Amino acid sequence: MKRCLKPLKRSQNRVVSMALIHEELYKGDRNDTLDFAAYIRKFTADLFSSYNIGNSNINLKTDLESVYLDMDAAVPLGIIINELISNSLKHAFPAGSEGEINISLRRTETLSSRPEESGQNQNFEEKDSYQYILKVADNGKGIPEEVEFQNPDSLGLQLVNILIEQMDGCIELKRNHGTEFSIFFGDKELQIPD
Repeated sequence: MKRCLKPLKRSQNRVVSMALIHEELYKGDRNDTLDFAAYIRKFTADLFSSYNIGNSNINLKTDLESVYLDMDAAVPLGIIINELISNSLKHAFPAGSEGEINISLRRTETLSSRPEESGQNQNFEEKDSYQYILKVADNGKGIPEEVEFQNPDSLGLQLVNILIEQMDGCIELKRNHGTEFSIFFGDKELQIPD
């Protein structure tokens, strides 16, 4: 019975992710965009709570610029964050071990470093055209080298890749000192308030 509840919990978290985006969108001052940094803070707190790890040895740290996104970007990114954090919570930290999950969201022009050439998808050579970078990282045991994250067996990572492709984004995976996913997205035509 417990085994059947895990997929149900993940599906429930996906729905909660989308519902929270709608809630934030409609209660904000703007009808067409939402403060995605505020959304991430609220959603990740809810996600940690749903996994009942509020007082455990796994900490969440965020470093988020205020970025306003429309529904077309916010919904898939919310689901992507759900999948990556859920994977970290389930797999990165063996029972009782300490760890940290970090989420950052930045405009690409504020970054001084560029991603490495390994672990990229076919759109990655166009990384300079992306406006934002979202990073989800943990200092856990890391994804094994034999796991092909762009051709995975797991439904969660398949979903991540499909959503990034639909957004015309790109993803990079670093496997040293845990796991770090960097997601580049957004075109330069998207308007951002100062």
